[in-house]
Amino acid sequence: MIVTFPFEDDPYYSPPPSVSYAASNGAALTTPALVKKYLDQARGLSGGVFPVGINRFWHGGVHLKSTKPVRAVAAGVIVAYRLDSDYTHSSLDMKVKENAKPAPRRSAYRQISGSFVLIRHELEKNNGANPTNRYTGAHFYSLYANLMPLSSMKDKRLLPPFLATGESFLPVSALRGDLVTILALNNDPHRMSRIRVTDVNTGGTVEGWIEHLYLDLDPAVPLAVSAKVRLGYPIGALYGNHPTEKMWRTLDAVKTVSHPVRAGEVIGYAGMTDGQLGVIADSFHLEIFTADNALVKPMKALEPLNIVNPSLAHQDYADGGKSDGAGKVWLTRIAQLMKRPPFGVSALTSSDVIGVSAGSCFASAIPCRVDGKPGTSALELRCFKLFDLSGVAWYAYSSQALAAADGRSFANDAWISLTTDSDWMSSGWLAYDDRDLNTTDDAFVEDDDAVMQQILGAACKLPAALNLNDLHSAGVDAILRRTAVRFHTEWDKDHNATRYQKLKTGAHPPLPQLTDEQFNAFLDDVGRQQFWTEAQVKKDGVTSPSLTPRAQPMDAKNWHFHPLGFLAQMRECLTTDVHLSEEAFEQEILRSWNTGLKLIEKRLAQLEPWKEATATLPSPPAPTPVVAREYATTHDIHNIGHVTFWENFIYWFGVDPNAIAAPETLHGTLAAAPAGHHVYLYMKGMRNFFRHISLQRVIKGAVGFEAGAWVHPASYPVRPLQPAQAGFQMEYANIGCQYGLFFRPFSKNDPVDQNRMEVQLHEVAHLQNTAHAKDQIIALPAATSDPKDFNGRTAYGARAARVLAEFSPNWALANAESIAFFIESAKDEPELDA
Repeated sequence: MIVTFPFEDDPYYSPPPSVSYAASNGAALTTPALVKKYLDQARGLSGGVFPVGINRFWHGGVHLKSTKPVRAVAAGVIVAYRLDSDYTHSSLDMKVKENAKPAPRRSAYRQISGSFVLIRHELEKNNGANPTNRYTGAHFYSLYANLMPLSSMKDKRLLPPFLATGESFLPVSALRGDLVTILALNNDPHRMSRIRVTDVNTGGTVEGWIEHLYLDLDPAVPLAVSAKVRLGYPIGALYGNHPTEKMWRTLDAVKTVSHPVRAGEVIGYAGMTDGQLGVIADSFHLEIFTADNALVKPMKALEPLNIVNPSLAHQDYADGGKSDGAGKVWLTRIAQLMKRPPFGVSALTSSDVIGVSAGSCFASAIPCRVDGKPGTSALELRCFKLFDLSGVAWYAYSSQALAAADGRSFANDAWISLTTDSDWMSSGWLAYDDRDLNTTDDAFVEDDDAVMQQILGAACKLPAALNLNDLHSAGVDAILRRTAVRFHTEWDKDHNATRYQKLKTGAHPPLPQLTDEQFNAFLDDVGRQQFWTEAQVKKDGVTSPSLTPRAQPMDAKNWHFHPLGFLAQMRECLTTDVHLSEEAFEQEILRSWNTGLKLIEKRLAQLEPWKEATATLPSPPAPTPVVAREYATTHDIHNIGHVTFWENFIYWFGVDPNAIAAPETLHGTLAAAPAGHHVYLYMKGMRNFFRHISLQRVIKGAVGFEAGAWVHPASYPVRPLQPAQAGFQMEYANIGCQYGLFFRPFSKNDPVDQNRMEVQLHEVAHLQNTAHAKDQIIALPAATSDPKDFNGRTAYGARAARVLAEFSPNWALANAESIAFFIESAKDEPELDA
C-alpha cells in the first residue's frame, strides 16, 4: 500500500525515483523532510492544530494550506462525501456583526464550506499462522474536510474524477493481461482513455473511461485510437464519463457511496478554515481516525524462537496477542555490535565491537548460532545476525544472560533488544483517552496547558517542567506527531446543544458567552459541517476469517492520530525494500506482475502440445539440443542463457518435456506423465493467479531470512479467484516482499541470476493452486565429487537449481526456484513479445 501526503504529486505519474532508499518518488524528499514540510505548513496556519485547537476545542486533525489538488493519502474506498454548491455565510458571524455596538464597518461575512470526503482504508494481511487472532492489518479512515465547493472548483484543469464523472460507475470485471480497445484519447492532465473491455464473467463488453495507470503501456509507443493494449492491473469498474464533461454528483447533501480510490487520486481542492487572525483561504482539515487503538499496542522484544519459520514469524504483544513479525527491525537499547560472530574461524577481539545507538534501523534480523551459521534447533539460536541498510552484517547476542555467559568483558554489552517496524508504540506513539486528560466528556479542553504538559512530560520524562511558550516548536511537534487521543469526534451533531453548553454559560474562556440567538447560530454553523450520522460511519477493520469490512457503527468517541505523524509512520512501516522508495517499489511490483504474466503466457503457449497427459508427444527439434551436465563432469557450474524453449526446459528441469516424470510436490508425488504436461498445469495455475492479483495484496516479508521473501503455501488462496464476487477487495496471497539486499530489478538483458521478479515467481509457484512446489533439498549420490558443497543444501539460487536438475529431475520439476528460472529464461528466446 502506497502512503503519500495529500499535496504531493501523484506517485504513479511522477518522474522516476532517486536510487536512494529514503527518497519519495512524488516529492523527491525523505519522509522526515516531508513531515517537516507539512508540520511547518500546519504551524503557519495557527489554529487547526492537534489535538487541541486554538479555541481549546478537541481537534482531531490539522489544517494544511496549498493551491495544489488534494489527493487521497492511500488506496481505499470513499464511503461518504458532501459537495457544496457554494460557500455559505456564517450564521454566528452575521449575528455578532449585526448586534455589535457601535456597528462595525460593513465587511464580508465569514464563509463556510461543508464539503468533505471520507475514505476508508483496509490493509489486512494474514500469513496463515493464526487466522483468527492474528492482527496484521492497518485499518483507518482519512478525512478531508472544509474542501472547496463546486463554484470555485468547476474551472480547475484537473478535477476529482469521482465527483465530476456522474454517479454511473460502470461495473466490469477484467483481469491483468486482458486486451482492451482504445476508443478515444484525452491527453489532458487527467491522463485517461475511453476503452472497450470484455467482462470475464459475462462475456459482455463495457465502454468507459479509465486512467492510463491501469494500462500496461510501453513508454516508447504512443497510444492511438483503435489500438489494442493490455490491462496492467485488474479492474472492477470504469468511469461512465470523462471528468471534463463535468457530470457532477449530488450537491449540498451528505451522500454515502462505495467508490474505490487509489493513492494519489485527486479528490478535491482546499477550501477555507478558521485561523487566529481570521479565515485562511486554500486550506483544509486533514484527519486520521480509527475505532480502536490496536495500531499502538505495545509489544515484547523479538525473540529468535518466534522467527525461526518464515511462515510463522511473529512478534508478541504485551497483552498476549500476536503481531506480524515483518519488516525492518529497530534497536530498542544502546548496544554493542560485533563485526564478526562471537566464536568463529578467527578470534573475536574488543576492536571488533562497536557501540550503536537505540533506534538504529536494520534491514533484517536473522537468528543464528554463535559461529554465525543457521541453527538446526531452537536451542542453538543464541545470536542475531543483523544486516544494516547498506547490506553490512553485524552480530549480537539475543539476550543479556547469553552475553554475560560469553565470559569476555568486551562482550558483556554485546546483546540487543529488537522490535519490528510494525511496533508503533516503541517508535514513540503515546495513546490517551480524553478522560485521562479532562474531567468532563464534552467538546472542550478545560486546561490545554495541563493537557500539553501531561502529553509532553510523559514523552520526555524530564524532571523540570516544560516551557509551553511555543507549542509548535520542533521538539513539541516531534512528540505530538506520535500522539493518539480518544475523544468525541467534532463531526457528530447529536447532543450538540449539551456538548457545547459552556459557550452558552460563558464557562469556556477566552471564548465569550453567547446569547441564545448567537448560540443557535453557532450550532447552525457547526451543523452544516457535521456528517457523522448521515455518513453512517462504520468500524474500520475486517472480520475473520472472511476478511470482509466490518459493518457495525463506529462509536462517535474514537481514536484520533496526529495525521502527519501517522502518514510518516505508515510510510516507514510499509516501505518494503530498503533500496527503494515505497512508490518505486510498488511501481516495480506492477511492472514485474505484468512482465511475469507475459512470460508465463508465452510458456503456456509453447506447452500447448502437452496440454493433455495422453496426447501424442511432439517430435523434438532436430538436432536435439544437448545440455552439458556441468557439475557431474567439471564439478563446477557456469550458468548461461539458452535461446530455445527445448534447451531451457532441459537446462532447468534436467529432462526434456517428453520425458515421463513424477514430480514430488507439496501435494505429494504426482502421477507419472510427460514432464511438459506437469509444467503446463503449473503455468495454467500461475497465469490465473498473476491475472487476478492486485498490488496491495503483496505484503511485507517476515524478518529473519536472508532470502527476504516467503509464502504460506498450504492455505492461500482458500477460495477460487472470482473477480465478480470478490471485487478485488480481498483477493491476495501471502507473499513477503522485503527482498534480500542482493536482489536486483528484473532486466531482460541480464544473464541468468536471481532478481526481485524471480522471487515473486518462486513464491507464487508454492501456492496450492499453481505448482505447489517445494524448496527442494539437494541430495547427491554417494561418492559424488562435491567441491562446492551443494549436497544437503536447499536448492536456492540459479547455481543450486542447476545442480538439482542434473541429479534429481523429479525434484527439479517441483522446485519453486527451478520453475521461476524456467519462466524467466523465456526472456532469452527471440520470440518473446516484450
